[in-house]
Amino acid sequence: MFRYRLIATVLVVVSVGYVAAGCGESTAETTATLELGPVFGRGSVPETMPDSFPIPEEAVVGATLVDTSRGLTEMILTFPADTSSVVRYYEENLLSRGYEITRSEGSETEWRIDFTEEDVDGVIRVQTGGIGVAAATVQFTER
Repeated sequence: MFRYRLIATVLVVVSVGYVAAGCGESTAETTATLELGPVFGRGSVPETMPDSFPIPEEAVVGATLVDTSRGLTEMILTFPADTSSVVRYYEENLLSRGYEITRSEGSETEWRIDFTEEDVDGVIRVQTGGIGVAAATVQFTER
């Protein structure tokens, strides 16, 4: 319930910002000062996610967050697999796509993988979501 109120509040604030911007003078200065803040989504990979980041076809994209002011992109993926299979997939596929894994540790139910690529740092947190289901929170932060 709280999440829906938060999303509704963000939508109202964004809508008011658009209306206020439309009522003022149409100058580059007005446009440059309008900041939207975090953008929440669901169901599709955010455009700010690097194309090279591996996502298996079986994965389902859940909630997403893009905060350009902080250089942050986050998404939640659900997999029809156990935690160890998801970890193994990312350890193999991150390396083959040019990412450097700087940390990979955890347990059967939780795992953390830290990685880097050129100008981004990333973290994948994998957790068991039930029998044969795992969820991963993927976070990219631009340096």
